[in-house]
Amino acid sequence: MKTEFLNKTVLVTGGTRGIGAAIVKQFYDLNANVLITGTDRKLLKKLNDSSRSRLKYLYLDFTSTESIKGFIINLNKYNKIDVLVNNAGVNKIDSIDNIIEEDWEKINNVNLKGPFQITKTVSKIMKKNQEGRIINISSVFGVVSKAMRASYSTTKWGLIGFTKAVAVDLAPYNILVNAVSPGFIDTELTRKILGKNGIKEVLESIPMKRLADAEEVAKLVVFLSSNQNSYITGQNIIIDGGFTSV
Repeated sequence: MKTEFLNKTVLVTGGTRGIGAAIVKQFYDLNANVLITGTDRKLLKKLNDSSRSRLKYLYLDFTSTESIKGFIINLNKYNKIDVLVNNAGVNKIDSIDNIIEEDWEKINNVNLKGPFQITKTVSKIMKKNQEGRIINISSVFGVVSKAMRASYSTTKWGLIGFTKAVAVDLAPYNILVNAVSPGFIDTELTRKILGKNGIKEVLESIPMKRLADAEEVAKLVVFLSSNQNSYITGQNIIIDGGFTSV
């Protein structure tokens, strides 16, 4: 697989940290040209100034109509995008009686409308080339849920449904579309949100008794994006250490 992604272009949304950054690294190490989106302009400039030639960091804010329109105009200039990874996502934990419409709309715009907008554009490019791979990063909370996850679960459930429908639309063009639903991943954000006690509680509910490493998710994404996957499409693959099995 070391040369399989040579001269191929991969677009990863929300690729500056956590799972997204791990996905970017995997593709970069496999010789791909990687386009990465983020929302922190200072960080993007710093990364562009220090990154190598096969990495390009681009500003994209899914809560801004102007930002999306500009990004899509630039995206249409590309003749070839081989892989799209819709990874950008946000979450806000709140019970149904406390969710405000502004937060509901933001989470939906980033987690669900954003992938729709980018997929619509990229799929047209892929159709011209009669080949492509699209991976949508959902969540175990798109399969099961818990208290105060109404907004997040709604979008991640929707993303899985979106994946299945789009897979059917694009199958005749040899474009495979799948979702990956990670469980609890060992990232700085996870540890910040859950804290030590929260982590301990979560580990008790995971049969493998550990958090996943972001690299483990990235490897699954790479497999689904590779030529080794020639027939898997319209699926949601859960990677959670058995969390949703108990």
